[in-house]
Amino acid sequence: MPTSRAKKEVAVATLTERFSQCQSAVFVDFGGLSVAEMQGIRKELRAVGSDMLVAKNRLILLALAANDLPLVSADGQDHTAALCKGLTAVAFGYDVPGAAAEVLIKLAKTNDKIKFKGGFYGTQPVTGKAGVERIAKMRSKIDALADVVRILKGAPSRIRLIASAAPLKVKALKQVLEANDAA
Repeated sequence: MPTSRAKKEVAVATLTERFSQCQSAVFVDFGGLSVAEMQGIRKELRAVGSDMLVAKNRLILLALAANDLPLVSADGQDHTAALCKGLTAVAFGYDVPGAAAEVLIKLAKTNDKIKFKGGFYGTQPVTGKAGVERIAKMRSKIDALADVVRILKGAPSRIRLIASAAPLKVKALKQVLEANDAA
């Protein structure tokens, strides 16, 4: 039975909202997975603050376009259409961008029916399982900012240490030069 236009509009609105909120997305071919397996995957994703939607490819393309997310790689290749072929489920990573990818990779080790199409981090597209593994290794913005703060916080003490050591090094250098002159 065909989906009504109103239901499609709701689906596009939901996808558009999810794409606008996520930091990363993983596109998976879910062909061959049972309903129970899909429910298990969704449960695992919810546990890490992510979720998964199954949608028609055309609706996913409309939602990506609504968010101005053309998934074009640095070499100019457009991956948008390639990610939306066949049976497609999209897992969204919100606060921790690599969480959804990490869960799916872990589940794929025990379930060979999970096939990775690719995904994106920010607007940077990736393809295949290797690309999804790169997303899984990504850190959240909060973690990256925390590292910057740690570096900046430690900088004054390092500067103070270097500055306090400088007079001793100058004195030692002076003694070496005087010893060379005397010799």
